[in-house]
Amino acid sequence: MGLSGAAWATLIVPTVLAFVVMVLYGFWDKITGKEYYVDEEILAYDQELVEGRK
Repeated sequence: MGLSGAAWATLIVPTVLAFVVMVLYGFWDKITGKEYYVDEEILAYDQELVEGRK
């Protein structure tokens, strides 16, 4: 008992889209030519948020 064409499309299309999104996300800095980084100010800001919740 095989799957219908619509069932295969329901399985394959989201899987392919998810794979494309993962690849784009992984290589976005190379695609755009921009590199994202975390410096001391951002780390300090994050630590303040974490300590503020305690």
